[in-house]
Amino acid sequence: MYTSILVPLDGTERSALALETALPLARLQGARIIAVHACAPLILDPDDNRPDDPIRGAWGRERVQLAHDTLAYASRRGNEDGVPVTTELSRSDHPYEAIIAAARDHGCDLIVMASHGEGGLVARLLGSETQKVLTHCAIPVLVVR
Repeated sequence: MYTSILVPLDGTERSALALETALPLARLQGARIIAVHACAPLILDPDDNRPDDPIRGAWGRERVQLAHDTLAYASRRGNEDGVPVTTELSRSDHPYEAIIAAARDHGCDLIVMASHGEGGLVARLLGSETQKVLTHCAIPVLVVR
């Protein structure tokens, strides 16, 4: 039924749970997984944006390392489970747009993503990337909580 499953990862335990949910599903279906980590361009190019601010540069380099480590983890888990995993580091100021674009570009027929359970005022003010994907995406989304 599914041939290509997109799993957005942000380095949290919840997103790792989404990957752990997608792996057996992909194995059963003979599907591949596309693991994507979306970062703002400012984070991915920390030294280019604020060379005069060493703290911000260090923070940016740490975020880039987290992204690479997260995607390496997805590849490693896919190899362990015998599921092909392709990774993508995407630049976007709006992660939900990068997630939807990656799903479209890779021909994904399912997105498996985490919900961090933010509610109340925080969710209203900031919005949820999961909610935005659900609202704007035309393909099925499995939300892991």
